[in-house]
Amino acid sequence: MRLRDELDHLILAAVGDDFMTMEFIADKLLTPASGIPGKLDAKSLQTRLLKLITDKLINAYLLHADPPFITPVDIGHDALPTSWFYITQRGRKCLSNSSGKHGRVLRGGASQGGDKAYTPAINF
Repeated sequence: MRLRDELDHLILAAVGDDFMTMEFIADKLLTPASGIPGKLDAKSLQTRLLKLITDKLINAYLLHADPPFITPVDIGHDALPTSWFYITQRGRKCLSNSSGKHGRVLRGGASQGGDKAYTPAINF
């Protein structure tokens, strides 16, 4: 498996549970516990996020306390730090298809073999 595919899978899994900021994704993936230290830096994370958005596997949003609560964002490098990311149906399908290779994705983003995959109640 190519490193890029592994990183994409980890990013999709990170945003599969809820709206996540780039800071949260970086904290989750750049820690030694992620198993990928040294393979991912902030610049490559930004590049991968933009690629996943371009491929329509995740979307970027601004979250608000008042209606409309969620606003889609046209994204560029400058907007990444203030955006919230969420997996699309296409991204969920891609993640599900690759889960056979990586194990099922469970609530909380943990990847393990098993029967109970997490399915969200909210679909965008």
